[in-house]
Amino acid sequence: MRLSASVGHAEAGREASSASAGAERHRADRTRRGSRQIVALLGIAAICALVGWHVGVKVMFLRGNLAAACYTILISSYVLSRFVLAAFYRPPRDVGLEPSVAIIVPAYNEGEAVGRTIHSCLALDYPAEKLEIVVINDGSSDDTWEQMLRAAGRYRPGAVRCLDLGHNQGKRAAMAAGIRATSAEILVFVDSDSMPAPDAIRILVQGFADPKVGAISGLTYVRNAEANTLTRMQAVRYYVSFQLLKSAESVLGAVTCCSGCFAAYRRTAVVDLLEAWEHQRFLGVECTYGDDRALTNRVLRAGWTTRYDARAEAWTDAPEAYGKFLRQQLRWKKSWTREGPLLLAHIWRTRTRALPSVAVQTAAGLLSPVIVLYSLVQPFVDGRFPLVYFTGLYLVAGAYALVYRMLRHDGLWLYALLGTFFYILFSPQLLWAVARIRDGSWGTRDAAPPPPSAASPDPPPVSVPAILPVRVPAVSRD
Repeated sequence: MRLSASVGHAEAGREASSASAGAERHRADRTRRGSRQIVALLGIAAICALVGWHVGVKVMFLRGNLAAACYTILISSYVLSRFVLAAFYRPPRDVGLEPSVAIIVPAYNEGEAVGRTIHSCLALDYPAEKLEIVVINDGSSDDTWEQMLRAAGRYRPGAVRCLDLGHNQGKRAAMAAGIRATSAEILVFVDSDSMPAPDAIRILVQGFADPKVGAISGLTYVRNAEANTLTRMQAVRYYVSFQLLKSAESVLGAVTCCSGCFAAYRRTAVVDLLEAWEHQRFLGVECTYGDDRALTNRVLRAGWTTRYDARAEAWTDAPEAYGKFLRQQLRWKKSWTREGPLLLAHIWRTRTRALPSVAVQTAAGLLSPVIVLYSLVQPFVDGRFPLVYFTGLYLVAGAYALVYRMLRHDGLWLYALLGTFFYILFSPQLLWAVARIRDGSWGTRDAAPPPPSAASPDPPPVSVPAILPVRVPAVSRD
C-alpha cells in the first residue's frame, strides 16, 4: 500500500513537473514571439521614417530631373500612407447579426476541387435555415457536374442547389445565374477551389450592420503554399496585400476589389447593377474577365462603402506552374487596366477621401513598367546605376517582409523580399496586357466544348434525390 502510494506520488510529481515544463516552454515561446514582433515593428517604423525623411528631402530640394523627383515623391508618399492607414484599421464589431445568406459557387472544370468546396460550405457554423448553397456548373468539359451532384447528394434535400448552364458562358454569367436563383439578403461568392473557415460566414456578415456597406472582402490564404518557391511567394504576396493594402483601403471605405475567392455583397447593392455588370462591354468587346473587380467597382460607383474583414478567413489554391501563373497575372493585369481608370472616373464623387490614393495607384501602376525598363537600361545608356530606385525597392520589400514576420510565424517571411522583386521584374507584362485588353480568353482554363446546337438539346440532368439539379437556359450575350 505504501509502495503504491509512493508510486502514485512519483507519477503525480512527474506529471506536475512535465506540465510545469510545458507551461514554461509555452511562456518562453510567447516571450520570443513577442520579442520578434517588437523587433519587426521597430524595423517597419525605421523604414517608414527613412521613407518619410526621403520624401521631405525631395520636396525641400527639388532639382535635377523634375519628373523623376515628382514620381519618387508620389510613390514614396503612397507606400508610406499604406502603413499609416493600416495602423488605424479595425475589423467590424461582432453585433450578433444573422441575415439570410446564399453562398454562390461558380465552377468550370473543377471536378477535383468542387466537392471539397461544397463540403466546407456545409460545415459552416451558421444557422441552417438561414443558409443556402448554390453551385453553378459553367458548361464544364470534365466531371465537374457529376462531382457536384455526388457531393450534394450526401446532404439533406435542398441543402445544395446545383445549376447547369449547359455550355460555357463565363464566370460572370455563372455568378449572375446564382444571384437570380436566390433571394437571400447577403450573397457570398466562393471560388470553386476555395474553402471558408467554419466561422467565416458568421464573422463576414457582421460588417453589414452598417447600412452604408455594400460589400465586404474576407482574408484569403494560399492553401498549397508549401508546394514550391512560386507558391510560397504567392502566399506571402496574398497575405501582405490583404493585411496591408486592403486594410488601408478599408479605412477609407473603398476596398477596390472584393476578392472572388471569398467576399460578400448586400443583395440590394447588387440587384440594380446586375444586368449592366453581366453584359458589360469595353472597347466594343464583351467583358469576360475581371468579374470581381468590376462588380466591386460598380458597387462603389453606386455610392456604397466597401470594407475588409481580416477575421473572416478562407483558403484557396495558387498556381504551381509558372506558365499558368503568368497567364493568371496577365488576366488580372488586363482587369486592372480596364477597371482602374473606370474607378478613377467616379471615385472623386463617390468616395472623395479615397481619390488621392486611387489616383496615385492608377498613375503608378500605368507607369511602373516604363520605370522598371528605364531603370534596367539606364546603366547602359548614361553609365549611372539607379541606386536610389533599387534601394527604395529593397526597403519596401523589407517592410513587407517585416509585416509578414510580425503577423505570421510560419517561416515564409523572407519570401516577401524575393517575391517583391519577382513581381516587379515582370511588371512590363502590363504593356502586353494593354495590347491584349480586347482578348477575352482566361488563359488558365481548359478548352471548353462548343455550345450545343438547337437540333441537339442538352442531355437531362442526373437524378439525385438529395439535391435540386436545375438546367439554366443559355443567356443572350449580345
